[in-house]
Amino acid sequence: MKALTGLLWVVTLATGFYGTVKGVSEKAHATGKSFWRVFFSGQENFIWHSAPGWYYPALIALTVVTVAVTAWYFFSRD
Repeated sequence: MKALTGLLWVVTLATGFYGTVKGVSEKAHATGKSFWRVFFSGQENFIWHSAPGWYYPALIALTVVTVAVTAWYFFSRD
């Protein structure tokens, strides 16, 4: 169970990282600004529209499952 919990956390964080990098890269390319300028600017960091259609349902499902498995793991220990 400990390995499953760790794996779920890695997959969830990697999915979040993928979406952020992809969205910021597309926004930077579209505006002609550098990746880091878009990444660190507060008003341009809302990149929801540029993610693929499967991304947010997958991220939400992964997050819910990861939190549930983590809670189950910690509360079921002796």
